Amino acid sequence: MRLYLLPKEFSGESLLHLEGKEAHYLTKVLRMQVGSRFAGRDHKGVLWDLEITHKDKNTCSIRCAQAGQQVQEASDALPAYNGPFPNLSLYQCLCKGKKMEQIVRQATELGVARIIPVQSAHSVVDLSKKEVEELTEKKDRLQAMVKEAIQQSGSAVPTVVERMLRMTEVIEDWQGHGLGLFFHQLPLENQQSLADTVSSYAKEKGPQAPIAVLIGPEGGLSTEEVQFLIHGGFKPIHLKTNILRAETAAIYALSAIQVVMLA
Repeated sequence: MRLYLLPKEFSGESLLHLEGKEAHYLTKVLRMQVGSRFAGRDHKGVLWDLEITHKDKNTCSIRCAQAGQQVQEASDALPAYNGPFPNLSLYQCLCKGKKMEQIVRQATELGVARIIPVQSAHSVVDLSKKEVEELTEKKDRLQAMVKEAIQQSGSAVPTVVERMLRMTEVIEDWQGHGLGLFFHQLPLENQQSLADTVSSYAKEKGPQAPIAVLIGPEGGLSTEEVQFLIHGGFKPIHLKTNILRAETAAIYALSAIQVVMLA
């Protein structure tokens, strides 16, 4: 663990008592002992220096001291990077099986701010009542994975998995907050390269300017969806690589954008 996410109930107490899953995670899974020191972050994004002061079979106590800009260098639990992060929103068309979980975990580790599942024409999952109920339950599992990924990677970005949208709701949801990109398996007319598009935007707006990234499902985007996104102001990008799986394309695209934005 590189960063511990403090419970939502935490409000700045100097001594925090944990029990149940939270205590089990620290003392049993991570095998922390009395005196172990590590970095924490509360729900407001404030960093804390934490130290285990007591533990027993089912509970533990943690001394909490606000850390300011840097947490103490007493352990390997420090966030790996404290600089600016691009403000990325990932609109990920639904993929089958555990691919969505893989995408959510890896996007969180990369520091994506928002992950929005999208129902598209070629998505395997439909929007029947049963499927909506299952996806609602899955959203809770995805958010739990986000917490695990943040604690493991030390990401300074509080990633959130938002409600699922239909493709027709994407443009309204984004509302032109910044650069919108979608990645298509075939080159289209008048499209720029990823590097040129993102580099120009970063120079004009800065490294933390918002960017929306839309990735299609296994079967790609339909012709109608491509036209809808273009008319809505999203720019088409063709990745000049081998043919990529949906879960690979998402992480490839996000990583490339981060590199260019922070160059």
